Amino acid sequence: MLPSSINQVWTNLMDNAIDAMEETEERTLTLRTSVAGKYFVVEVADSGTGIPEDIKDKIFDPFFTTKAVGKGTGLGLENVVRTIKIQHQGLLVVDSKPGCTTFTVSLPLEVGS
Repeated sequence: MLPSSINQVWTNLMDNAIDAMEETEERTLTLRTSVAGKYFVVEVADSGTGIPEDIKDKIFDPFFTTKAVGKGTGLGLENVVRTIKIQHQGLLVVDSKPGCTTFTVSLPLEVGS
């Protein structure tokens, strides 16, 4: 497992969570870790506005961003998918509704499993 690529995953998920809470009064960023079967699981949850239904299927597309020009490249979540699913054979699940978005990352505990 490449530490720098995994560190970038956490940075991207937390940066997006912080940005998602810009317009909310009560801001909560929650990180949870656990072990589930053969996976180490990390949940990154925010109390932001949620991901609108009309863009949920686009958020992992390269260069897709909802941020202002110059603020985002649209590569953060694409990098998360590439790192988790391709480099580490992990799983990524997104659950979003107004007031709570959770990205759940599951990484195999054993290399090659």
